[in-house]
Amino acid sequence: MSYDNLEPEDAQRALQSDAEIALLDVRTQPEHDSHRLPGATLIPIQELAARVDELDASRRWFVYCEHGVRSVAACEFLANNGFANLTNIRGGMANWASCDLPFERRT
Repeated sequence: MSYDNLEPEDAQRALQSDAEIALLDVRTQPEHDSHRLPGATLIPIQELAARVDELDASRRWFVYCEHGVRSVAACEFLANNGFANLTNIRGGMANWASCDLPFERRT
């Protein structure tokens, strides 16, 4: 495996301590509009292959989806396309929310 996995609490600590980490949301537009991590770039998983050039492969990326399945696939795809510093947020937004961590939601 050429990416890391972090539990939401550990991911949040890393995000708070390193402003250079970029977030990639690979969910759908409606999911992203409903609830998301602040500052995340949205590229739905089905568009990732066509839009990979929009991402800087030299950055550190934390990738998430709703439950952690699409983000694993995205990490595998990105790792196979020259991205060396990838982290999957284990369990996605559902796990993040269940840990009572902050996120943006449409009110």
